[in-house]
Amino acid sequence: MVQKAIPRETVEKIAQEYGCTYDEALNAWLKAEGAFTDTIRESLGARGAAGDKQKYGVVYIPRQIKDHLDKYVIGQDDYKKRLAIAAAYHFAIVKARFENKGVLSQFDVKRFRKKNTLIAGPSGSGKTYCAEVLGDLLNVPVHIVDATDYTEAGYVGKNAEDMVRELIAMAPGEDKQGKAEFINRYGGLIFIDEIDKKAKEGHGIGIDVSREGFQRAVLKLVERKQVSIEDPNSPAQQIQDLINQQRGGASGGKKSMINTENILFILGGSFQRANDSMEHIVKKRIDSKSGRLKEDGSLTIAGFGVENGDAKKDRYRNYYKDATEDDYIRFGIIPELVGRAPIRAYVNALSKNDLIRIMTKTEDSILNQYKLEFKLFGVELDFTDDAVEEIAQRAEKKKTGARALVGEWENVLTDFQFELPGTNFKQFTVTGDICRAPQDALAQLMQRSPFADFTERFKSDYGITLRFSDSSMKYVEEYARERGMQVADALKKLLASAAALNYMHESGEFTIDSNMLEDEKYFDKLYVEWHKKQMAGNA
Repeated sequence: MVQKAIPRETVEKIAQEYGCTYDEALNAWLKAEGAFTDTIRESLGARGAAGDKQKYGVVYIPRQIKDHLDKYVIGQDDYKKRLAIAAAYHFAIVKARFENKGVLSQFDVKRFRKKNTLIAGPSGSGKTYCAEVLGDLLNVPVHIVDATDYTEAGYVGKNAEDMVRELIAMAPGEDKQGKAEFINRYGGLIFIDEIDKKAKEGHGIGIDVSREGFQRAVLKLVERKQVSIEDPNSPAQQIQDLINQQRGGASGGKKSMINTENILFILGGSFQRANDSMEHIVKKRIDSKSGRLKEDGSLTIAGFGVENGDAKKDRYRNYYKDATEDDYIRFGIIPELVGRAPIRAYVNALSKNDLIRIMTKTEDSILNQYKLEFKLFGVELDFTDDAVEEIAQRAEKKKTGARALVGEWENVLTDFQFELPGTNFKQFTVTGDICRAPQDALAQLMQRSPFADFTERFKSDYGITLRFSDSSMKYVEEYARERGMQVADALKKLLASAAALNYMHESGEFTIDSNMLEDEKYFDKLYVEWHKKQMAGNA
């Protein structure tokens, strides 16, 4: 039986301050003490070996990993399968090497070949997001870096080894040494994005330190290399090295190192270039093969192809999946680095249907995020099917993958997020019509006119009150209707130059007539005339 010491003075103080009985105060203290203990446990977790075994080092089979990725990433089946294989076997070996060396000794394997992965495909198709989701499942540190931020060691800027030290900083542990030991035991994952931006272009002589030099620096890391957990170029470390030398002689102290052998590397990029993209390289290689049998059963003979005959069909073909080692080398990735990434995968460009499924079928749907945001301010948010379809169609045209969804929804919902909290609106449904004309819809919802909204904003920006004549309002409405745009956007377009009034020292009220709107240069001309008078007056 566990005995608990009760601070009598504290309980009596609670009873006195809250005007309750001693028993009521005691019960309140016990509940608070229990909640405090639970909070500490949630924040810090179970410490010690038992806690580590329960929380970290879980080995999943490839199918379990892919099933988890399927909940968050739509499509990209080939990439998810290959990534699941790479992760499952890599972290299984990491665990076996640490916990059960006897198993490894049964096989004549001294150094295991890592399943580093090279992934190519359009931007915004889920390359980095898959890695993030994978890290959440495996509970290992995942560091996603942009290759363009790094250079070869010895040059200005962050070098390749810095990404390892940054990964260490993300691991659990009380100090750098403890964090490094965590990675040594459980492993980690580094996703180097935009690796294609480090591809060597052209046929220049020598090593380009910002490109090929970086690739060679990464080459040393992806297989195995001892890296100092402290940045040798940092002022603090240089001072510490000097102190160590003074204390221990010329040899100084032994630096703490980490081996990158337990770190899985994924190299990703869109492999797009203005004149020589990966798809162009692959297509050119495939089409140059004489006697190539096409998917439809027809035969292509070199020199006898019909120009642009399959152009329309090729728009929907993904040439990334046909990329070979030689294609990556032709693009500018050094052969050694291609060879150190034995698993190669691709992602497809996202279609409108894919984007709809991303919004409606994934566990962390962007729609649920917006519902949460509005719910925090007491507004129940819902979306109709045609609203989701409208945004998916717009995002597909952006050609930036799933990341375009956020921008499109922000364009629609920004003003609603500002106006609705604090009002009597407790429920709001986003429809396709609202997506097509959000500002007009908001004005109607708030029982306001788009003209009143524009007038209010103009006055806030420039201190001038605009008055619209009946003819001008009719002109704006007709203008918007003829061009299929919302009245709010028509006002912005027609009065884009009206800010000139602010620089003409106008104040008070200014009346807008239809003749002003019919002449798109009206306010420009008005400003020029005003400026001439000013100059003449100063002459």
